[in-house]
Amino acid sequence: MPKLKTSLTETHHGGIVAAFYKTLAECFGKERGLDIFMTASRAYGARRGRRMAMRALRDGNPLDVTSYFAYGELLCDDEGLTDCGTYEAAPGVVHERQTDCWWAREFRAMGCAECGVDYCREIDGSILRGFNPSLGFLCAQNMHLNSSCDFYFSSPEIKEDFMETYAKRLKPGERVKREMAYHCADIYQMFGRVLGQVAPERAGEVVGKVRSMLAERYGEDFWPAVEAYDGTDFESI
Repeated sequence: MPKLKTSLTETHHGGIVAAFYKTLAECFGKERGLDIFMTASRAYGARRGRRMAMRALRDGNPLDVTSYFAYGELLCDDEGLTDCGTYEAAPGVVHERQTDCWWAREFRAMGCAECGVDYCREIDGSILRGFNPSLGFLCAQNMHLNSSCDFYFSSPEIKEDFMETYAKRLKPGERVKREMAYHCADIYQMFGRVLGQVAPERAGEVVGKVRSMLAERYGEDFWPAVEAYDGTDFESI
């Protein structure tokens, strides 16, 4: 992986999402813009899930909820928000609750809370479907409309000590997390890829507006940090 001078975070990732959301609505209208946005978001999530599945299969592990948690890719920097997420396991089910996150904060800061409603109702399910669409999953509510995001994961192997034991599925020292700069580049590339397929005549315009918006928001070091991953094959592990 390339060494970065600038450390990107969940905030930057959320900013990329919000910038495309706003720009697509501006360029294509709300309905068509949302269709393109959701198509790209689902494709990005599914690709993340496929990478997780391939790593689990490579290691000889089943595609169950234990592996889904163990092979999760996000290397987050939740400084200041460590008490905002809880996980409770009971036989057969894990309940995840998030009452705040940096994505939600950045969506609001960019005047785009509706982006959180649309993106967050789909992204977790898209990742899971990319990993294994037969797993039990429910997104019960969204913090942009309620007090929290609540997710339920179902699988017969889950026991009450799940949160203390799922990581044992990994080999000692195995590195499956990917820094947020990788994920920023991944989602940026996917949006560009989808735009190039569904609206090639306007893809450059949309991407140019997004780049200008985020350069103004995050400064001159932002895009070089993302572009450090140019040429990365996000389909491979």
